[in-house]
Amino acid sequence: MSREYKISADAVSAQLSRLQIGVLADDLNPKPSASLPSTITAPTITVTELPTPPFSPPADTTTFDASLRPSSAGGDTAPIPAPDSNPFTPGTFPYFPLLPAELRLKVWALSLAPRTVELHTRRTHYADSVRGGGVPQWQSLSRNPALLAVSAEARAAALEFYTVALPLAAPFGRQGYRAFERPGDMLNDSDRVLYISLEADTVVVLGDLHYGRLTKLLEWFRAQDTGRGRAGKGVRRLAMGVAQWAHEVGARTLKAFARSVFADMEEFVLFMYKERMPPEEWTGGRCVLEEACSDDDYYRRFVIGKGKQFREGDGWMVVGKRAMKVVDLQFVDGW
Repeated sequence: MSREYKISADAVSAQLSRLQIGVLADDLNPKPSASLPSTITAPTITVTELPTPPFSPPADTTTFDASLRPSSAGGDTAPIPAPDSNPFTPGTFPYFPLLPAELRLKVWALSLAPRTVELHTRRTHYADSVRGGGVPQWQSLSRNPALLAVSAEARAAALEFYTVALPLAAPFGRQGYRAFERPGDMLNDSDRVLYISLEADTVVVLGDLHYGRLTKLLEWFRAQDTGRGRAGKGVRRLAMGVAQWAHEVGARTLKAFARSVFADMEEFVLFMYKERMPPEEWTGGRCVLEEACSDDDYYRRFVIGKGKQFREGDGWMVVGKRAMKVVDLQFVDGW
């Protein structure tokens, strides 16, 4: 398809001057000479309009409609979708693998946050003889960090942080305990483990207080906390139920533990939750330790009752390296 335009030399000169391509107006309008007539008739120039390349403005328009483009036959136009202003799926960053390894590792490290994980066990059975070494095994509905399942690189970074894998017993329908063959050994009867950071995570222990079982658990954590410059301190943050210590000699018993198995604790917490197991409706996820509500009847009765024995001056007694806390425990679904 072609069109013919009559364009004067003056118009061509002005257009070329605006484009600044180095052509002088005098070259298009030569001065009269002896060999040329004093007047020049403007020539007729035929311009053939070529098909417009894809995604460029048509030659005879000053605006461009992004929904139209020339077809391969030229001239005719066909509709196309308007370009997406955000080509990425929300919540994704496809260029992440192209970042330097040092930056990727920093991102993985920043995503490693302290957690609160729960451990529970079934009620002690008469056959669970601590004297003979039989101990109910620990169970948990807490989920492992999602970073362990992202990629090999992310998993390697996560395992530098979550250095302990606690074997777990099968939840229900199978034998829920195994024997400790010797101090520091822990056997499991399921394929699941719970990854824990001894330095950052808080371990919540539910259920009846069984001093022998608790001591063996803490000994196992200390046995795992070796190498890589660690001093074998075991878990640094431990939370237990108020009901486990709310007896007449609870404070004296806790002080005895504070001088021995709790000596290296950076934080010791008592929580108001009284049940041996997580809530039935809880399908697994996060545990949350939050400030106890002063309007809660159970908390008020503890503070003005048996909780008085745990007071030292204006605060709670020191367990480990600092004063203990008294809080509420909540169970939240999700990661």
